[in-house]
Amino acid sequence: MTIEEKLQHFKEACTADAIAAAEKILSDYKNALEKDFLDYQNSETRLADMEVKTETTRIDKEMNKELALEQIKLRMELGKKAAELKEKIFAQLEERLAKYQETPEYIALIDSQIERALKFAGNDEVKIYIDPNDESLAHDLSVKHNIDIAISKYPFHGGMRAVIPAKNILIDNSFEKKISEAKEKFDVDMEVL
Repeated sequence: MTIEEKLQHFKEACTADAIAAAEKILSDYKNALEKDFLDYQNSETRLADMEVKTETTRIDKEMNKELALEQIKLRMELGKKAAELKEKIFAQLEERLAKYQETPEYIALIDSQIERALKFAGNDEVKIYIDPNDESLAHDLSVKHNIDIAISKYPFHGGMRAVIPAKNILIDNSFEKKISEAKEKFDVDMEVL
């Protein structure tokens, strides 16, 4: 082999080694870039997922806040409507009670309330009070039960009250008391409406 041939062979061998080394370097660099790109994609995907979760949580909280405010507003409106309805119902009740007080059944009711109070008191002294609007009934009731019927200084919308001093008992069968108790127990179920 001549020197030129040897040089040519050396040149070809060096070129082949250089090409192989360059290809390996390029391949390694390409693999490193692909790995970096995948890592970057994964990192960006995680960041995007976190941003989506954060934004979703923020939106959910905002919606829950708005929903809670709307529920409070609706409850206030329902409460107002319930109060209006309650007032209307009790106004109608008082009108009906006023009409009822003009009937013989009302007189019979007071008569039976007095009888029960006298029976409950037994031999103890009893003081019976009727509403000032029922003053016209006092004489007949006094005669019938053989007791003094007092007219209350304070109106109580009908019915009667009795006091048994010996037993320290007040029997309150006034319409005012019954209406007051009914108002306390009264609850409008707005879900039914």
